Amino acid sequence: MNLDWYYTFLILAKHLNYRKASEELFLTEPTLHQQIKKLEKHIQVKLFETIGRRLTLTTTGKEFIPIAERLIKTYEDGIKTIQLKDRNLSKQLDIAVSPYISTYLLPKFLPAFLQKHPDIKITISVVARNMTLALENNQFDIGIDREVPFTKNLYTEKICEGKIALFLPKSDTGLEEIELFQKYQVLSDNHPHYWDSLKEEIKSLVPETEFLAIKDIPITEKLIEMEQGISYLPLYLKNDFQSDIAYQLPQAVTTPVSFTYLMHRKENKEIAIFKQEFIDFINLEQSKI
Repeated sequence: MNLDWYYTFLILAKHLNYRKASEELFLTEPTLHQQIKKLEKHIQVKLFETIGRRLTLTTTGKEFIPIAERLIKTYEDGIKTIQLKDRNLSKQLDIAVSPYISTYLLPKFLPAFLQKHPDIKITISVVARNMTLALENNQFDIGIDREVPFTKNLYTEKICEGKIALFLPKSDTGLEEIELFQKYQVLSDNHPHYWDSLKEEIKSLVPETEFLAIKDIPITEKLIEMEQGISYLPLYLKNDFQSDIAYQLPQAVTTPVSFTYLMHRKENKEIAIFKQEFIDFINLEQSKI
C-alpha cells in the first residue's frame, strides 16, 4: 500500500477530471492513472467509471471517500503527535548527580533554573557509582560528579568549586592548624582526589595525626559539630553548616583545589542551557564568599 494512492484518489474524486487532478498533484496524467489502477487492484474494487466522456465515481468509490479521508487523517494526526512528543522529549533532561551534588548544590540551583526555564523538564537520579558508564550507555543526558571521568566518550566541563577551607568546632577558633592536627582527628576522603596529597602534607607536619575516612559530607559536618574532628572542605559550604562550626583558610598546608565535573554524551540546546546555568551558579556561589 502507498499512501500517495489515497491522496490521489481524493483529489481525483474532487475534480472528476484527470487533467485538473494531475495539475493539483503535480503529476503527469499517466502517473495518476497508474496510481488509481494500483489502488483499485490493492483494495480489489472499482472506484471510477467513465460514462460517455464523463468520469464519475462508482457507488463503491463514493463510499470509499470517508474511508480514505479517515485513513489520511489518522496518518497525519499520528505524525503530528509523534513530532510533538519528540519536541517535548528534546526538552526533557535526565540528570544523574552524586550524593554530594544532590545535597549541597541542587537544592540551591534547581529552583532558580526551573523558574527561568519552565519549558525544560528535569528528572534527577542520585548515582553513587559508575556514573560515567551510565552516561556512556545513554541512561542519562547529563551527569554531575566530583570524580574525574576517565573517558573520551563524553564531553566534560571541569568546574572549579573555589576555595577550600579548614572547618573546625567553633570553640577552637583561636587554634592554629598544627594545634588542631594535634588535638583532633582529621576527617578525610570526602573528596575523591585532593586528600591523598593533603594527608601526606599533614603527616609531614604532625606525624601523629589521626585520620578518619568519612566520605559522606553530612556525617563529616555532624562530627565537626560534635567536636569529633576537623576537615578541609569547599568554603562555600559555610553557608550550609551549623553555627557551631567555624572555618579558617589553610596556612600550614597547600590549599587544595576542588572540582566538579559536568558530563554529557550528546549535545543539544537544552543541555547547553543547563550547562551554562550551572557554571554561572557555581561562580555566583563563589562570589558570595
